[in-house]
Amino acid sequence: MPYIKSVCIAGKTKEVEKYYTRWIQPKGGSRQQRKKETTERQKKVNDRQTVKRLTRIINANFDNKCLYVTFSYTKEQRPDIETLKKHKKELLKKMRREYRKENKELKYIETAEIGERGAVHIHMIVNEINACILSKLWKYGWIAAKPLDDSGQYRKLAEYFVKYFKKTRGTDEQIQKKAYNCSRNLKRPEPKKTIMKGMRFKTEIEVPKGWYLDKESVRHGINEEGYEFLFYMLIKEKGS
Repeated sequence: MPYIKSVCIAGKTKEVEKYYTRWIQPKGGSRQQRKKETTERQKKVNDRQTVKRLTRIINANFDNKCLYVTFSYTKEQRPDIETLKKHKKELLKKMRREYRKENKELKYIETAEIGERGAVHIHMIVNEINACILSKLWKYGWIAAKPLDDSGQYRKLAEYFVKYFKKTRGTDEQIQKKAYNCSRNLKRPEPKKTIMKGMRFKTEIEVPKGWYLDKESVRHGINEEGYEFLFYMLIKEKGS
């Protein structure tokens, strides 16, 4: 029986998902009863989808020449939410100007965080620039900047961004409507879906030459619709 195979290439990564739907099921197979979604359960489903989309965007647009930057406030200058939004807008305006001076166009993904003890941070992933330039633009505290690794797989960074958002979601301190904001000039990879004719899909993962398996990405089970699925990510080997 046929199944759906979804493949999404983003930078050095290839995301593969195989699954059945209400229209396509394995011979002799049956759908498991769908559980009534609770608000919390649905939030977890939505968060997983957000991580998946954000991982694709980061992997497709950033590499080890790019920076993960945290802009932190001193305790005396911690802003309220509206002031924080104003500061982010001002900061991005200054950053665009500095990138233009370098004959570059700013590419970014950002989110804000309020820590458990009230500390306020703005987290950003940005394309290549001298971190000293960014430090001079921030007058409310200090910055920490480090380059991304050269793996090309930044799923954990995407998970951190969603984690920051979840800290204040649904509270009076909610900073923003979405888990992240990003510049319009970023690539947004979309998966290519193919109906695979033949037998039921194999759960054994075949890793093609020149790639290796991100073992932490592997998930096999029953999806929210009650159908079997298999998900994993492949990463290009260095020099491939």
